[in-house]
Amino acid sequence: MDSEKKLKTESGLSLFHPWVSFIYFVAVIAGTLLFIHPVFVAVSLVCAIFSSVMINGRKTVFATLGFGIPMFVFIALANPLFNHRGMTVLFYLFDNPVTLEATVYGIVSAGMMFAAVVWFTCYNTVVTSDKFIYIFGRILPSIALIVSMTLSLIPRLIEQIKVIADSQRSIGLDWKSGSIKQRIRSGARILSILVSWALEDAVITADSMRARGYSQHKRSTFSIFRFGKKDGKMLALILILFAAEIFTYASGRGTMEFYPAMFFRKIDLIDIIIYFLYITLGILPAVIQIKEDLKWKQLK
Repeated sequence: MDSEKKLKTESGLSLFHPWVSFIYFVAVIAGTLLFIHPVFVAVSLVCAIFSSVMINGRKTVFATLGFGIPMFVFIALANPLFNHRGMTVLFYLFDNPVTLEATVYGIVSAGMMFAAVVWFTCYNTVVTSDKFIYIFGRILPSIALIVSMTLSLIPRLIEQIKVIADSQRSIGLDWKSGSIKQRIRSGARILSILVSWALEDAVITADSMRARGYSQHKRSTFSIFRFGKKDGKMLALILILFAAEIFTYASGRGTMEFYPAMFFRKIDLIDIIIYFLYITLGILPAVIQIKEDLKWKQLK
């Protein structure tokens, strides 16, 4: 049962070579951050949420939405409140104009940041720390190790702080009970233990990697990753879609003028093709996941 569950969770984009997965997320996140345009932002956000449902599951998506929606609302409201550029005044708030252009730009910017956050959650699931070290271990071994440890540190700290809190509670030092002074002291004790554990774990990891000859030029490595025909075809498709992104950005079709007045450029055939290619790039993980799920059901 456990092996079946493991195979199921490793399906989809995770089955491809690490370089294929990494380049895909570079392409899709770059497009998300570079294209300040309502159409591209909407496509990226919808595809990111749909892909996250397929890759991470609904629980993770709901947790991401719980963080992302307040962030979206904050950014969308903050821009028109503090940025008064634009010719179309909607109303005045405390004698300050709230313009249509600033409001739309705030919504687009908030959608862009929200989509980037969701894409990064998918990236963390697919490009795991071992894959990241495989990609950059020979090129930048020290930096690869530091980045990998940093990315995995936050979830480990969350789990460890639960363990420490439960241990402290079992000996009568619960930070949720007692006077304010006792709670502060218990919280500080938990934080001190957590910092000590993190530093000790980092030293142990560094010593372990050094003992194994990590970052040594003459060190031989073993890898389970093999670049096959399937990886080559998928990488070729991603690079074609990535090239279309570069053309879109270089031609200025991925941005829109918001100030001093919004300008909607007339959509032509090239724009329609670009939209189609960008949608294809965005839904690629979901399509791969659906295809793998169908194969899994047929095998069962």
